Amino acid sequence: MRTLVARYVSCAAAAFGLVACSGVATPPDNGPTVQVAQASAVRVAATSVSPDALSAAVTANNAFAVDLYLRVSQEARSTNLMTSPASASLALTMAYAGAAGQTAAEMASALHLGAAAGQMIFDGQNALSQTIASRGMAALAGAPDAGPPGPRASDYDLRLVNALWGDKSVTWAPSFLNTLATSYGAGVYLLDFMGHVDQARLAINDWVRLQTTDKIVDLLPAGSIDPTTVLVLVNAFHLKFPWATPFDPANTLPGPFTLSGGSTVSPRFMNETTELFYEDDGQAQVVWLPLANNQISVAVALPHAGMDLATYEASLTASSALLVAPKSTATVMLSIPKAAFTSKTYSLKTALQAMGMVEAFGPMADFSGMGTGLHLSNVFQKAMISMQETGVEASAATGVIGAHKSSSASPPVSMVVNRPYVVSIVDASGAVLVLGHIVDPTDAGSSP
Repeated sequence: MRTLVARYVSCAAAAFGLVACSGVATPPDNGPTVQVAQASAVRVAATSVSPDALSAAVTANNAFAVDLYLRVSQEARSTNLMTSPASASLALTMAYAGAAGQTAAEMASALHLGAAAGQMIFDGQNALSQTIASRGMAALAGAPDAGPPGPRASDYDLRLVNALWGDKSVTWAPSFLNTLATSYGAGVYLLDFMGHVDQARLAINDWVRLQTTDKIVDLLPAGSIDPTTVLVLVNAFHLKFPWATPFDPANTLPGPFTLSGGSTVSPRFMNETTELFYEDDGQAQVVWLPLANNQISVAVALPHAGMDLATYEASLTASSALLVAPKSTATVMLSIPKAAFTSKTYSLKTALQAMGMVEAFGPMADFSGMGTGLHLSNVFQKAMISMQETGVEASAATGVIGAHKSSSASPPVSMVVNRPYVVSIVDASGAVLVLGHIVDPTDAGSSP
């Protein structure tokens, strides 16, 4: 077994813009320094991870995705909702790396780890996050050269990054630092939560803002951390990809969209007729729209007329057509509204407790694997999605707060998405990156 020694290094970071010098993100050119507690190990390459571990992580994450979404969606029946299960599971498995005893057992159950409990989930999450992060460069490399100015890297952006902030008074366990370094490419930034709590909160929020290109702002609301805070684990996700086949803006026309209460709004509908993966599962029409390089797809489920959105969502499982690509295709005359929505920051604590993650939030929490005594005080998430003629942009961030204890020949299928619908973004690995519903495409939600 490799011997690991915690080391303390300094890396440049702008005020309120702290980033890891482990390669998680590129630091700004100037600003104050911050110490980082980090194991001397390097991140394990995705190619060195067993395919079984990757598959197990995807299975666990998707089961967790459905369970979490069904609970959160109950509180958002009449409003748009967007979640990122992948972001939440990555952040929470970082916390799981320091859990022990009953706390670890409850977290493993709530996270649906099953056979992946223990080291396998860290290996699998490592391979999954690196695999997803590679999609952007691969898509850019395969982008058609349409002449000047040519494809831009900013249009093929996909990042899934991790960062942890810990109180400088804590000595973090070398085994915990090892897991962070080898499986998440992260160390622990050492801040003074007790003396400069709001400065620390702003630093974390600004890191999230930078990683999501200004799409997720103020992830952690005022008061979300306080002088009892000893650790904040954050995962940030950002995707901006063109469609494999863009919609023609000339075909974008206004039309009626019926809200749940029966009234209508008039968004602009994108229209196309093309060959797509499609299935009618008896409850909804489900279509998959591939993004560039065909490694990530946006799936849309339109419940049948007369079926309540909540009823359809309650039927979702990890094997539903919204989350697993249909095996057959059809020529689809698709009409879908342009939409841009940013959620408010919402807490996942109640849903996670209902899923069985109870001890982690209480005074009996056992995170001794981190080398310190703490319990989780809250888990926050914020997400956004935008669907336009050229492509899709989606961002999300999750913050885990730890505190001190105290077929083509067939006739075309018509699919007019003119009432509340469910949407997901799914990677080729099968991982569900985004899951939500749109009940009003004209509602842009909160500010980024």
